[in-house]
Amino acid sequence: MLLGALEMSAAMAISKVLTAEIHPFEINFFRSVFGLVAMMPLLAGGAFAVMRTKAFGLHLGRGVLGGVGQICVYYALAHLSLAVIIAITFTRPLFLVVFAVLFLGELVRWRRWTAIIVGFLGVLIVARPEIDAVTLPLAVLIFSTACHAGAHVFLKKVSGVDSPATVVFYYLVLSTAVAAVPTFIEWTTPTLVQFGWLALIGVLNLVGQAMIALSFRAGEATAIMPFDYARLLYGILFDIVLFTTFPDGWTLVGASVIIGSTLYVARRQAMAKKSGDKSESVVS
Repeated sequence: MLLGALEMSAAMAISKVLTAEIHPFEINFFRSVFGLVAMMPLLAGGAFAVMRTKAFGLHLGRGVLGGVGQICVYYALAHLSLAVIIAITFTRPLFLVVFAVLFLGELVRWRRWTAIIVGFLGVLIVARPEIDAVTLPLAVLIFSTACHAGAHVFLKKVSGVDSPATVVFYYLVLSTAVAAVPTFIEWTTPTLVQFGWLALIGVLNLVGQAMIALSFRAGEATAIMPFDYARLLYGILFDIVLFTTFPDGWTLVGASVIIGSTLYVARRQAMAKKSGDKSESVVS
């Protein structure tokens, strides 16, 4: 998990550097394309079986929401520090609980509602120093987190219908198609060096995701997930080294509040699963 978090953070750091030369929409597009290319060997063994689906509408919902979410993240990447971006993305589990209640009919008791409210207060703390100067990027970033949480709700529904390979395939195809729309409006042909960096971003994302998947195979999710918060430390280091940007006290305090609330939500979920209390179950 620590290696996966490092690679994902490094990919974001390189992307932020490239935003000075390439539009962030184009960077996001190439990130999606490399993910799709990595899927091709799987298709070679049985393309039609992977493409067969019983729930295209669910795939479409997930692909559109996930694709829009990624576009918004890369837009924010050009305007905000890595530490702020990573801290805000940690609110995804909080949005997920809310959407699980609204769209999946799950029940959440007052303790977790309190943690969710505290977590969103943490967002306001992180955002406070930035609000006057860059309101739009912050709003876009928070919207992206809600989009990703919504995409996860679709994932929850479609995972019980289609195979994992089919789920991954349609997400990559549809999110890449969504990413292509704004990309070709802002298109500039990358130089050979820039293309090399774009390829590295794709490789780092793919390897990072593989590392995270392996970590869940090796240990329990509740034990592994807290290590994902190392991304915040990596983001702070990249901010300092690459952009000479030091996090202020508001960012650190707000990030701590967000992390604390999401850890509490995860802990309550683990306790509910262990006790078999369905009223406390939430999408994982």
